[in-house]
Amino acid sequence: MKALYKVVAFIILATLVLSACSAAPAAAPAEAESVEVVEEAAPADETADEEESETADAPEVEEGFSWDQDYITEVPPIMMMDPYFEIFGQAQTAVPYYYETAVKLSGHSCGATSGAWTIAKKALEILYPNGEVPVRGQITVQAPGMEDEWFVGVFGEVITYITGASPKTGFIGAEFGQTNDLFVRQNKMVYSEEPTGQMPPQREWIFTRLDTGAQVGIKYNLVVITPVATPDRKAMGMKMAAGEATPEEAADYYEYWNDRARFVFENEDMEGFFQVVVYQEASPTTADAIAAVPENDGSDFSWDQAYITEPAPIMMRDPYFEIFGQSQEPVPYYYEEAVKVAGHSCGATTGAWTITKKALEVLYPDGEIPVRGQIAVEAPGAEDEWFVGVFGEIITFITGAAPHTGFIGVEFGQTDDVFVRQNKMVYSEEPTKQLPPMREWIFTRLDTGAKVGVKFNLVIITPIPTPGRISMGKKMAAGEATPEEAADYIQYWNDRARFVFEKADMDGFFYVKVYE
Repeated sequence: MKALYKVVAFIILATLVLSACSAAPAAAPAEAESVEVVEEAAPADETADEEESETADAPEVEEGFSWDQDYITEVPPIMMMDPYFEIFGQAQTAVPYYYETAVKLSGHSCGATSGAWTIAKKALEILYPNGEVPVRGQITVQAPGMEDEWFVGVFGEVITYITGASPKTGFIGAEFGQTNDLFVRQNKMVYSEEPTGQMPPQREWIFTRLDTGAQVGIKYNLVVITPVATPDRKAMGMKMAAGEATPEEAADYYEYWNDRARFVFENEDMEGFFQVVVYQEASPTTADAIAAVPENDGSDFSWDQAYITEPAPIMMRDPYFEIFGQSQEPVPYYYEEAVKVAGHSCGATTGAWTITKKALEVLYPDGEIPVRGQIAVEAPGAEDEWFVGVFGEIITFITGAAPHTGFIGVEFGQTDDVFVRQNKMVYSEEPTKQLPPMREWIFTRLDTGAKVGVKFNLVIITPIPTPGRISMGKKMAAGEATPEEAADYIQYWNDRARFVFEKADMDGFFYVKVYE
C-alpha cells in the first residue's frame, strides 16, 4: 500500500509541475527525492475536519487602527480591472487599488511614494481616457534606469503594484498566459541593463497599452517639492533614525516630511511638475469610443469570494512609519492586499502568505510584533525560476525584505541597517532546479540572528489540478467556457486557496525548521 501511495504521489506531482500557481513549469526536472516529501504528508482525507483554520488562533488586529496622517487614506483609489480576478470568480467589477497599500509596500509615505503613485495615475488617464477602467496585464512600463539605480526600483515597486507590470519576479501566466498575453505579468516592467545616469527630473517612465499601442511618457520634476530637503533636515533625519531627536524636533520633522508627500497630491497639476508626453494616442475605435462612466471611489466594492477578507492580518511594525510620524502602532497587513499585489488569490498566494506567517511566528515568539527591515530572506531559486518571484513579491510586501528594487535607506540607512530594504530578499543567481516541495525559504532575524526555514508541500493541495482542469483554465482564459463550466472552475480554483488556510497546520504541509 505504501508503494502504491508513492506511485500515486509521483503521478500527482508530475501533473502539478504543469499547473499554474501550484507547481513548476514543464521544464523542471523530475527528482526522485521529491517523493519522500510527499510520503511524509498525510493524505488529505485523513485530515480531520475539526482542524482549525489559519485564522482561528491568529492575533486579532487592534480595533480602530488608523494612520497618524489622515492624507494616507484620503487619496482616491485607482480603479483597476484584472482578468485573473474575473476568470477566478473573485471580482467581476473594477477593484480599488489604494495609496494606503502602496505606503505599506514602500514602508512609508514620502515624495517618492506619492510621486510614483501620481506617475502611474497620470499615465493611466492618458492610456484609458473617457472613464475607461485600466486593465492590469495590458500595460508595459519602460523604467528610466536600472532597478538599483537612484530610487528607480522604489518607484517601480509602486507602479508594479498598480499596473501589474512586473519585472522578472512576475507571474509567467502558465496555461493562462499561453492563451492570452494579458495573463503574463513577467518582464512587463523593463529596467535598463546599464545605468542611465540621468538626473531625477529627466527620468521618463514610458507606459504602453498593449491592445491599442497607445503610449505615454511621464517625467517627475521632484526638485520643486517643498519644504526643501536641506542639509540640516537630512542631518535631522539621521538623528530621527538614531532615536536621538527631542519631542519638539520629532514633531517638526513629522510635519516637514509629510508636507512633502502632501505637496505632490495637492500640486500634481502644477505646470512643470509632472511632464506628460503622448507618443501614441489611444485608438478612436477603442478607448475614445467608450462613453464616460460615473467616477467610482471603490466604496461599494466587495470580493465575490468572502474568504479573501477573512484571514487575520499580519501585524507589522515599520521604523519608517515611526520616524515619519505615520504610525507609532503596529500596522495591519491584510491578505486582501497581498491578493491585489499578486493579481489573484490561489494556492501560491495563500502559500506565500502562510510561509511568511509561520516564519514570523518563530522569529518573533510570544506575541512580539515583527519589524519590517529587520528580516532578510533567502529565496529558493532565481527570481524568474518556477514561481519563486511570485512568492517573493508577497513575502517582500509583508516583511519589507526587497531585492535590488528596494530602498537603500540613504541617511536613515547610514544610521541604522533596519532602514535599508534593498537586497534583503536574495534570489539565487542561477536556477536551483528544485521541485516545489523541496524549495525552502530561509528567514533571518537580523538583530538576534534567529533563522528559520519553511518548505511548502503544495502537492497535497486539493482539488488536484488534473490535465482536464488545466485545459479548462485555457478555456477560461480564452473566454470560451460555458456558465456551468465557469462555475465549476471557479469553485475548484478557490477551494485550492481555501485548502491552504484551512489545513495550514496539517502535518507535512508546511515544514518549519529552526536553524538558530
